[in-house]
Amino acid sequence: MKKSFSYLFLLIVLQSCYYPVHKDYGIYSKSLVFSGDKKWLINTIKTTADSHHKEMMARKTLELFQNLSHDKACNMETAKQGDIIKGPIPADPQTEDLEALKTDTDFDYLVSISTFKVRDGLDRALGNQYEYQKNETFALMEVYDIKTLKKMYSLKSYSEVSVDKGQKATIFIPSTEMMTVKNFMSLLKSVKKNAVITY
Repeated sequence: MKKSFSYLFLLIVLQSCYYPVHKDYGIYSKSLVFSGDKKWLINTIKTTADSHHKEMMARKTLELFQNLSHDKACNMETAKQGDIIKGPIPADPQTEDLEALKTDTDFDYLVSISTFKVRDGLDRALGNQYEYQKNETFALMEVYDIKTLKKMYSLKSYSEVSVDKGQKATIFIPSTEMMTVKNFMSLLKSVKKNAVITY
């Protein structure tokens, strides 16, 4: 009986922690093509996540693109140290930003990642709720072809968790910080899973 109760409790906990991450590629292909002669520049990640998670995101993004491109990926920090790039590149670069990269560097692609916390109504909520509350976040990866000055890839990973009026919010409801990290990891998993490597 005690064992059955423990299993039931664990099941309830796991169900309350589970929430789906949805993906949207828009009009673009799911796949990024990696070939031996193409160089990737990883832009500084734009996020409101804490510094620990921001560092993890930057590290994991660089690691993934280095692995897929056979070490032909470089982050913005390294490019700036080598005086390859002088100033910051916005997360949503304009044509003039891409033109500057085309003129001043030999990179082929620019990878920009942003995360957003849309709503954080459940981050500090416990117990019965007097109104509808929701946590909602998304992460966005966009890749630009520097040679053609065009966006060539876009993936949005998003998730939400809500509690209706009169329902209880518990400690098992994920925070927007946790959701942000999960959305981000979903981006990398999708890139890895759908990558086309030609050498």
